[in-house]
Amino acid sequence: MDNSEDSFKRLTIEWTRAQPAVGRFVRSFVRNRADADDVLQEVALIIVDSFDKYDSERPFIGWALGVARNVVKAHFRKQLRRPVTVEDETAVDRVAEAFEKLQPELEDMKEALAECMQRVPSEDRQILALQYEDDLKSAAIAERIGKTPNHVAVLMHRLRVGLRQCVERKMNPVTNAS
Repeated sequence: MDNSEDSFKRLTIEWTRAQPAVGRFVRSFVRNRADADDVLQEVALIIVDSFDKYDSERPFIGWALGVARNVVKAHFRKQLRRPVTVEDETAVDRVAEAFEKLQPELEDMKEALAECMQRVPSEDRQILALQYEDDLKSAAIAERIGKTPNHVAVLMHRLRVGLRQCVERKMNPVTNAS
């Protein structure tokens, strides 16, 4: 395997890991979904074009968020037709720093949630999927499974509480061991 192939694989792996956080960062500033998608695509293109300048000794997420930060600022300048103020830049920078700091914890939380989901009975997992993947409301879920909307709401509450407690135990095993 040659060096460019290695580099492409590394880029693909790093971007796949960073893209959800970068996307959330962009959407936290760019509310219009189509505009946010365009900004995220521009970020991805810049990352691909300048990946050879990335210092692999530093975290990729920080570098990717730095690129996104600059693209978001450029988007503001274009949209607002005025220079980005120091306050605007400070806000963008602070949010980017927060995303960078939280990213490792979010990855750990997603991993813990995946483990906790394995403990949920399959019927309950299907109900969670109906709400969170298919975006159905309690009434529509109730109709599908032959229960009342109130029953579904109570079940969803119990499932969320149980999953939250499971994730918290996995995230803080020392604190929760006593």
